[in-house]
Amino acid sequence: MFDGFVNPALIAGTALALVPLAIHLLNRQRYKPMPWAAMRFVLAAYRKTRRRAQLENLILLLLRMAAVALLALAIARPFVGDRSPLAAMAQSRRDVALILDASASTGYRADVKSSYERIVERARELVLELDAGRDDRVRVIVAGARPRLVAWRRPDEALSVLGTLQAPQDESLDLAAAFGEVARLAEEDARGSSASSLEVRLLTDLQRSSFASSDANAEGAALREQLDLLRKLGCKVLVEDLGPREDVPPNLSVASIEPISEILGAQSPCDIAVSVRNFGAVARNGVRVSLVIDETTKLPFRPIDVPALGEGKVVFPVVFTTPGAHLLTARIESDRLAVDDVRAHVVLVPPPVRVLLVNGEPRAEIENDETGFLQAVLDPPRGDEVLAGGAARPFEPRVIEPHELRDPALDLAQADVLVLANVDSLAQDSVERIERWTAEGGALIVTAGKKLDATSFNQRLFRSDGSGLAPAELAGRVAIARRDGYHRVREFSLEHPAFRFFVDERWRPLLTEVPIYEFVVARPNEGARVLARLDDEGASPLLVEKSYDRGKVYLWTTSIDPEWTRLPESPRTLVPLVHEWLRHAARPSLPPRNVPVGGALALDIEAFRQGVELVLPEGGRRALDSETQASGAAKRRVTALGATERAGVYRIAAEGGTNEPFAVQLDVREGDLARISSVELAGVHPALELASTSTERAEDPESAPPPKGELWRGIAIACFVALVLESLWAAWIGRSRSTP
Repeated sequence: MFDGFVNPALIAGTALALVPLAIHLLNRQRYKPMPWAAMRFVLAAYRKTRRRAQLENLILLLLRMAAVALLALAIARPFVGDRSPLAAMAQSRRDVALILDASASTGYRADVKSSYERIVERARELVLELDAGRDDRVRVIVAGARPRLVAWRRPDEALSVLGTLQAPQDESLDLAAAFGEVARLAEEDARGSSASSLEVRLLTDLQRSSFASSDANAEGAALREQLDLLRKLGCKVLVEDLGPREDVPPNLSVASIEPISEILGAQSPCDIAVSVRNFGAVARNGVRVSLVIDETTKLPFRPIDVPALGEGKVVFPVVFTTPGAHLLTARIESDRLAVDDVRAHVVLVPPPVRVLLVNGEPRAEIENDETGFLQAVLDPPRGDEVLAGGAARPFEPRVIEPHELRDPALDLAQADVLVLANVDSLAQDSVERIERWTAEGGALIVTAGKKLDATSFNQRLFRSDGSGLAPAELAGRVAIARRDGYHRVREFSLEHPAFRFFVDERWRPLLTEVPIYEFVVARPNEGARVLARLDDEGASPLLVEKSYDRGKVYLWTTSIDPEWTRLPESPRTLVPLVHEWLRHAARPSLPPRNVPVGGALALDIEAFRQGVELVLPEGGRRALDSETQASGAAKRRVTALGATERAGVYRIAAEGGTNEPFAVQLDVREGDLARISSVELAGVHPALELASTSTERAEDPESAPPPKGELWRGIAIACFVALVLESLWAAWIGRSRSTP
């Protein structure tokens, strides 16, 4: 009779129709016949009316049972197909799901209207075709990086929501997520039957990158999985093309902004490269590129020629006058897709690295003093050509002796890197002080030497469970006479920033060929990382690194003086090694300042700062919806969640002048407007079908969802009629039987 039920579990409620029958049977009067002379007159009268009373009671019972059964049946919502004998009684309604492509690419304006405006206009046309009177439903899903179900009931509500959609999101389209939301709705609709009647339409610009059809990548596999589920549920997706007419629309995009080389510090010249990508099929010549620094200093524009389907790069020389975060904004002339014609990028200009050198063996002659070599490398004589042009010095070294570590006037917080150079032993209170400083983000470097006592070192700094400062346990010294040869670096980490200069094959021998005559044998902890090894029989560690809470600890198992190694005599090795090593060691682990659209913004601020606010790109402010956690002794980290839906410059501001910029960047792939063809679309998945904008329903019957007419309104009316008749019939019986 019925093809299925929308709520099949509730069909069990029809069993409640037996309740009136059970009440009737339980309330039947049971008596024992007794002879009584006058009773024969009563029995004679009863026999005349018994059949009539039984019929009246039976009709009343059936009406009550029918009302209960019809109510349960209406709640279960049965439905039938168009070939059912009950099809004429069924209420035919439409259930439509509209997926609106709201990715950044739909902002492309080929004529007066953008693709997004045409998508919203077409969605409004489709909603107007629905009839709320016959209980039509529409689900409107605004699809970007995540699907947003903005309307899910009546057509008039959907029209109200569509009127509020003004601009696309600055996001890429995740079709797998959008189809996943539709599949969830289709599964709800298909409950109690094998198929769903949900009509699914995707209104899009057909950007090729959105239709990842390859199973070789995660995006393509996820898309096919959701489409397989929709096809299993009997749903097809009608895809309407509302994009530009060209297969490869012309478009230029600012693809990236990045320093060509590392920014050493304030007043140091550096080059900033701006890349412009041409996604069109025609070369573009003389494209004007401008760069603005901190929204105040605009550099003269530079022209650039960009080949078809290629990329061009222009370089701007920049000098940052102060350390800290600096905002770079690159622009090109506006075209039909404006959102990718500007791009922001934040660079961090480091302050001078404050290095505290603890000299374990001071000597008058610099050529015999390990710390003297380090100081000369970090603070070369004034007038050195490396610092020509007024550039700030990248390092600020200071030399002390071991006993000064116990001086309360010494503030370790004023140092970024602490170097223990050939220090024989440390007092326990000094060790505890260094531990606290390192845990809060400091970088400790320990270099060996003849005064370093392995036993004292292990007692003070090493713990077998890895909780101590030392990244390795020291054993005995190994020495080789100079006339007998030397050891060299056998291998080193090519990925570690300390050895970045030596990754190039041309400069690698500067490190691997330096003679090393003495070193200390070290047994690293389980959590430590060996960055360089020697070429001795045991491949002994030369440089060992370990994280210590928020800080870092390094162990250099040889010395930096001519007695143990020829390293000081090779400035082309010592200078880049020390500079890169200490610069990396001093660099704190900070949250990124350049994040994609939708990414979280995080900032370490002073713990006492109050009134933290998020400044939006358009200038509005709002209280920071944040997570806060400790970050060092006097710092706390605030994290803005779910606030970066638009590309542009955001700022985290706090009382006392804190105003730190962040760049939220558009995915450069959104500028690639190349469109997928109908043949390629058909090859993505059989559940996708390209339809013209005039198509109201698929002409192919197999492409349309199976008709499903519900009977619940008729059944509900029948239930109401049964209740009314039951009430009237019961009143009539009561009145007739009370009449003498």
